[in-house]
Amino acid sequence: MLYSEKFYRNISAIGRVRQGKIRDSSFCVVGLGGTGGFALECLLRLGVENLVVFDHDRIELGNFNRQLLATDDTIDTKKSDAAISRARSINKNAKIKKSGRFDPGSAGKIADCDVVIDATDTIAAKAIVAEACREKGIPYVFCSASGSKGMVSVFIGYRFARAFQVDRKKLESRSCASVLCPAVSLAGTLAASQALNLVIGKPVIRAPDALFFDIFDRRLFWRARLG
Repeated sequence: MLYSEKFYRNISAIGRVRQGKIRDSSFCVVGLGGTGGFALECLLRLGVENLVVFDHDRIELGNFNRQLLATDDTIDTKKSDAAISRARSINKNAKIKKSGRFDPGSAGKIADCDVVIDATDTIAAKAIVAEACREKGIPYVFCSASGSKGMVSVFIGYRFARAFQVDRKKLESRSCASVLCPAVSLAGTLAASQALNLVIGKPVIRAPDALFFDIFDRRLFWRARLG
């Protein structure tokens, strides 16, 4: 099927020029677990065709409560491979470059990206991605979820270390323990929306401001400033 037929409802919402911008731009998703899987799905449904993804893990049973890519058919599959299969089942023209763990030497692999969504699950990992984006001058979309809560913010110039008071000698390397699917899906969706807005010139939640949510809280959403 033609691209315009698959995504014509997007075109009717945002216009043909903006849809073309989405198609031509390059998006990166670092981490393909809970938040990353849902962010990737949103990007694909928006009509994104140029993607760079990073993940070094395989799908396991403990992922099934929250990760879109975790199915009985993908168990023990590399998450990056499952992501490529999912992408091409939606749009066979999707072009995806995959890599394993994002490390300090990975900056060159994102040099051509227009925006990076960080869906890793530790502050240590996020600090590395944020620093690489800052080095390359690429907008960095932070998203996180834990339990019933989550947050999203876009970093353009503002220092990640300042926002989170990061002491690089004391970075926590432990992954989030428990998180619900509605929380990761919401965080991933919000991150994809911010990446979309960056590309088509719409407003974003720019650090030091951040959008927080708690699916168990009566307020649901609120804004606050980071450090």
